[in-house]
Amino acid sequence: MLSAQGVTKRYGNTTVLDGATFDLQGGQVLAVVGANGAGKSTLIKSIVGLMRFQGRILVDGVDVARDGKRARGRIGYLAQNPAFHVDLSVRETAMFYARLRGASEERAREAVEAVGLGGHAEKMVGALSGGMRQRLGLAVAQMGDPALFILDEPATGLDVAARLELRDFIRAQRARGKSVVLSTHWLEDVPATADHVLVLDQGRTTFLGPSSEFVRANAARSRLFFRLNGHTAQAIPLIAAAAGEEVARNGDWLAVTCPTGEKVKVFEALVEGGITILDFRVEEATTADPQAVGGP
Repeated sequence: MLSAQGVTKRYGNTTVLDGATFDLQGGQVLAVVGANGAGKSTLIKSIVGLMRFQGRILVDGVDVARDGKRARGRIGYLAQNPAFHVDLSVRETAMFYARLRGASEERAREAVEAVGLGGHAEKMVGALSGGMRQRLGLAVAQMGDPALFILDEPATGLDVAARLELRDFIRAQRARGKSVVLSTHWLEDVPATADHVLVLDQGRTTFLGPSSEFVRANAARSRLFFRLNGHTAQAIPLIAAAAGEEVARNGDWLAVTCPTGEKVKVFEALVEGGITILDFRVEEATTADPQAVGGP
């Protein structure tokens, strides 16, 4: 579905992307991981034909550099900060992009409903929160039923519940045989969503392989602190089961240590259990006793 061979981008003597090479099959998810400036956005923009590059990129067999319009017709793209006309409503925005992609009005309505914006269809885009704009961006990305989704930092501005919904969206697309390229700096999203991982560092590929190998190689541990809304007793077994560790308590706060790549499972367990999180904190575990609680 997606093939990148030797993709390179230079600005003068500066190389921002150096020979990125990978293949992605239908029904697979590739996570592109790296710090700011690693080359993630450059790779994403090259795939969708927003910048010139050296090398070759094929989308479903179509060369992006030679036939960008036809290649983009196979892609559903969500930019990191999607730009919409602020004086249009959610419904009008969806209809506008549906017409651009040759999709029906019914498809536009379905896409808006699917991302949880059905009750905000007449709200102006300028009045939407950052997270709601991201949801609208996901709705637009689905127009035309693309075979490949390119999601550039889609979790930006989303709360915990919305991030879990984003995971569900990615899993649903994979189950439908769609391919997904997910650019992210949230390492905990990797084992939950991705089949393969591409790690970039200053434009160079430092890791390319199965997500299971990536998780084992990056098995850092995080310390999670939660202050809940009167459901501490109910929450403790949920947290313990999700983290695989005992939960410590200090006053109103609960604390647990778990692998960094697994920490969102704890949030997911609380959300699914109907537990309201009043406050939380995440930090690297540095104490000799992983169950010691010094208070956040």
